[in-house]
Amino acid sequence: MTETVAPVAKPIPRPQSRKPATVSASALALHLGCSRAYIGKLEAEGVIQSQGDGFPLDQSRVAYLRFLRRERRQSPRSEADADHVKAKTEMLQLRLMEKRRELLSRADFDEAIDSMAGIVVTHLSGLAARCTNDLMVRRKIDAVVCGSQRDGESSP
Repeated sequence: MTETVAPVAKPIPRPQSRKPATVSASALALHLGCSRAYIGKLEAEGVIQSQGDGFPLDQSRVAYLRFLRRERRQSPRSEADADHVKAKTEMLQLRLMEKRRELLSRADFDEAIDSMAGIVVTHLSGLAARCTNDLMVRRKIDAVVCGSQRDGESSP
């Protein structure tokens, strides 16, 4: 049995335009995600250049990206400002949590733990007396509850 293979169509070569695509300032602003006035400012600073009837799209995009990278590298203060804003935000969040009573001071937390532990130890210390009248059994229970032997007694 013979299989037939469909011929594969070759892509049609498109003629490359020799002239780069140019767009208006408004279209470039829309493409770069900024305002028309900002495009004017970039042109005045020499970041991008118009050519006759508009701005070359690819060339303007590359020039704008280089400008942004250069601005980012030149500003060491921006990183410090960002760290400062982050620290202030964290401090404000902590204050809000404290006011909402979602945050306790360490001293309050330690006091609450000591109080709970005291209640548990108090109730466990009376456990042997509540369990039995036999003194030997009481001593064994006390040894388990207290975690150590009293007065050098032998282990159970």
